[in-house]
Amino acid sequence: MKINQVKSVLFVATAVLSVAVNARPVVGTSRVRPTQNDDQRLVMFANTCEPASTSADLDINNVRTKLLNGGDMWWDLNNPKYEIPKVTDPNAVRKHSLFSGAIWIGGKDNGGSLKLAAMTYRQRGSDFWPGPLDTTTASTDPVRCKNYNRMWKITRDDLEQFEESKFISQTNDIREWPAGRDRATKTGNESRYLAPFKDIDNDGVYEPDLGEHPVLDERRPVSENGVDRQPDMFIWWVFNDRGNIHSETQGQPIGVECQTTGFAFATNDEVNNMTFYTTKIINRGFTTLNDCYMGQWVDADLGNYADDYVGCDVNRSLGYCYNGDDEDEGVLGYGLNPPTIGVDYFEGPTDTAGNQMGLSHFMYYNNDNDPIRGNPDLAPEFYNLLQGKWLGGQTVTRGGTGFGGSQPAKYMFPDNTDPDYLGSSWTEKSSGNKPGDRRFIQSTGPFELKRGQVQRITVGVVWARTTSGGSLGSLNVLKLASDKAQTLFNNNFKILDGPNAPDVEIQELNQELVLKMLNTGSDKVEAYQETYKDANNQTKTYRFEGYMIYQLKDGTVNTGDLDNIDKARLLFQCDIKNNRAQIINKVYDYRFG
Repeated sequence: MKINQVKSVLFVATAVLSVAVNARPVVGTSRVRPTQNDDQRLVMFANTCEPASTSADLDINNVRTKLLNGGDMWWDLNNPKYEIPKVTDPNAVRKHSLFSGAIWIGGKDNGGSLKLAAMTYRQRGSDFWPGPLDTTTASTDPVRCKNYNRMWKITRDDLEQFEESKFISQTNDIREWPAGRDRATKTGNESRYLAPFKDIDNDGVYEPDLGEHPVLDERRPVSENGVDRQPDMFIWWVFNDRGNIHSETQGQPIGVECQTTGFAFATNDEVNNMTFYTTKIINRGFTTLNDCYMGQWVDADLGNYADDYVGCDVNRSLGYCYNGDDEDEGVLGYGLNPPTIGVDYFEGPTDTAGNQMGLSHFMYYNNDNDPIRGNPDLAPEFYNLLQGKWLGGQTVTRGGTGFGGSQPAKYMFPDNTDPDYLGSSWTEKSSGNKPGDRRFIQSTGPFELKRGQVQRITVGVVWARTTSGGSLGSLNVLKLASDKAQTLFNNNFKILDGPNAPDVEIQELNQELVLKMLNTGSDKVEAYQETYKDANNQTKTYRFEGYMIYQLKDGTVNTGDLDNIDKARLLFQCDIKNNRAQIINKVYDYRFG
């Protein structure tokens, strides 16, 4: 919602709807190491790039998280770095809800050989390296990797200053955005077009001096200048799986190029606790990848990592982690009524007709060396997890810990949302499983990934906490936050602007201010109307409803402080005459479902 601030008065035009320690990444050591012949075979398919070494903080809202340019995120190679709520006090104990995450990709060539790229904790090395691939040879080199061993970070404030200065105010990342055919980072035959930008003259050249600027996604509609439709912060980077041998999984390289954007919005609702990630995956290799699976891997350490449960909501394509009881103990724990965190799997691979295939499997495993339900070690085990199988290829069965039963299952711990078992609930908590240090994978497949084909994975991290109701109360609220995130995705991540505040003239009298509101009849104020699609993809409409006038303590007060009487006081409120007598903001109460 756009807000105009005049001295110490705020005008808002409203609209309504017509013991803890950090978890060790992998317990113990790997069970099997590649032979010398295996290493030589892998080198044949690889180059000699150095590992990725750049990071950037996505920290515009109530989340502060670290993103890395080597295919992993949410950690600093040692500790969890998904801090929520974000704190500014350097002496405060920081609470984290995620430890690490990455995209996994695997499939077989025409000869049946497995090709796979995945990341976990870099304890044995990497499967991904910085930069794009050569479009003709599907290769890279140390120079290109070094040129792209960086991340580009853009804020809405940067873009607004850029616009207001008539394109003179350019941050390094705006000026050096890796877009267009003549970019400085281009070293050879990599793609002419990488990071998306607003191409005003449609010549394929990125020219910020003309007003061209970074955008979130080339598929999203933008306005004339595009600034008002961008997230409050977005970070772009590119990586590949051909820069060196796959020392993480010992898998054969595929030849994929991954272009990722992490982004977030600063709001006064649940979106303020969310972050989003979209990855464009291109097969630059020479063969079709058959029986291909792609997925989002998540190590969700919710405060104290040792007492977690995981589960999924199939209808929402939501994987989540919640506390095993109603108190998250320890100095790093969240305490009583702990929060819940989840990953919404908005967009995954498509079939041959271009239709979304949806979430095919939800899988979990433990941080131990169990040969069936423990950490993966070699590429076939990573691939089995992507297929919704145990490490050795055993079928997941419904009930208990998911092993040893008689009924096959595609989704672990789906509560009552599994379409194959409607009306029957299965959760970790109800099964009496012992809480622990969990990881999970949301995946899609099988499908064909042809040479040159593009697929995308888009996910959103959602977080919720109640003041009562325990861990399950927070889980219920998380599902509502998931619906809001889905609504945002359905609208191409276009945040509703809301009506503008009117232009205001102020006449100062003796101990009195006379305010005159101007421009109220424009389509941006009282005639405001905006449509959007809800979580069920149904079109809804917002319309202008009235004014609220606040007196603020000082110029640092924002919309998130309006309910704080020490910072803001409501002076006056009015609404238009219509059939709505009262405006109510619906708040979920877990006690009533």
